[in-house]
Parts: sequence; structure tokens; C-alpha cells
Amino acid sequence: MALLNDQIQSEIEILKKAQAIDAELYKLLNLLEEIPVERARVKKELEAETGRLKELEEALKKRQLLQREKEGTLAQKEANVKKMEGQLSQVKTNKEYGALQQEIASLKADNSLLEEEILRLFDEVEACREEAAKEQARVKECEKVFQAKEQEVSQQEKEFQGHVQQLKTQKEQSVTQLSPETKQLYNRIVEKKNGIALATVSGEVCSGCQIRLRAQTINEVMIGKFLVLCDNCSRILYIQN
Repeated sequence: MALLNDQIQSEIEILKKAQAIDAELYKLLNLLEEIPVERARVKKELEAETGRLKELEEALKKRQLLQREKEGTLAQKEANVKKMEGQLSQVKTNKEYGALQQEIASLKADNSLLEEEILRLFDEVEACREEAAKEQARVKECEKVFQAKEQEVSQQEKEFQGHVQQLKTQKEQSVTQLSPETKQLYNRIVEKKNGIALATVSGEVCSGCQIRLRAQTINEVMIGKFLVLCDNCSRILYIQN
């Protein structure tokens, strides 16, 4: 059954007040949805730095292990050289003496290459250690940023949630005089349209979807015997006074 003109006008005014509350309410709800995303972003940055530090520490360990292995091999080869040099005085023929000297020279050449490789590994170990130390400092800084950001967003989340509850209470109070049917209609539209359930008739266009309205629709809004919805976006239409 159609309502009287003054009743429709009264409901429109109530809905406009509810709309103002819902616009702010849904803005806060959207901000609340962004908080977990921001948390995840900062956490991902921290995890990336932590992963980089782990990679550097693993690389450092591998080079240190390889360096120790090479040093052990060098020590063994040097011991063999000393042993062979000690055997030089015990050989009985020039041929044996020459062969032993040649073997010693070959070992010493190998040792020289090992020493160069150990020096290279030493430089790599130092470079890895310095880079790991820098990365460790970056991780600590990221941890500080993460903790500060976590405190910030947690405080925002708490404030937003408190404000959301206040707005929901205000909204419920603002629509108490609406008929159950109108309240149900409004709540259904506002939920689907992310907080914007009303739209003004701007010229011949719906301000909500920018679609040209039928002449009959505009006339129905102007007469105001019942609530009129936009044929395209289904928002409740009204004419701004």
C-alpha cells in the first residue's frame, strides 16, 4: 500500500541521516579490511630480509667449511713435503734422488695453488661476513619497523572497531521510526552498495550510477507517494531540496 506524501518525505529525511552514518561506517569497515593487508605486507618485508640473512649465513658457513677443508689438505701436503725432504738424505741413487725432488716440486706447486685458493676463500669469507653483518642490521631495523607498525595498526584497529560500534548504534537509533519494510529495504541496498543506498535525481540522471532515468521514474520521485528505486543500480532515489 502506498504511503502518504508527508510520510515518504519523513522517511527520506530519516534515510538521508542514516546514509550519512553508513557512509562513514562503511569507510571505516573498508579501512579495517585493509589492516590485515598492511600487516601481511610489512611481515612479508621482514620475512624477505630474514630469508636473505639466512641465505648469507648459509653461504658464509659453506665458504668457511671449504676454507677449513683446503687448509687441512694444505697442512697434509706440507707434511708430505717435509717427510719427502727428510727422505732425500736416505736415497742411494741419483735417479731416486731426482725422482723424489720432482715429486716434491710437484707437491709444492700444488701447495702454491692451494694457498692461492685459500686466500681467495679467505676474502670471500670476509666479504660474506661483512654482508651478513649488514643484513643482520637490516633485519633488526625491519623488526623495529614491524613492531612499530604492528602497534600502530593494532591501535588503529581498536579505535576503528570502537568507532564502528558507535556508528552502528547511531544508525540503529536513526532508523527506529522507519517502517520495518523500509528499514529492511534500506539495509539490503546499503549492504549491496557498500554503504551508499540513496542517490539524488540530478537533472534526469541517477547520481549513483550516472544512468539517465525514465521520465516516469522521475515523476514518481517528484510525486512522492512511495519510495522509488533506480532501474539500473536499485538505489533509493530522492530529489535534493
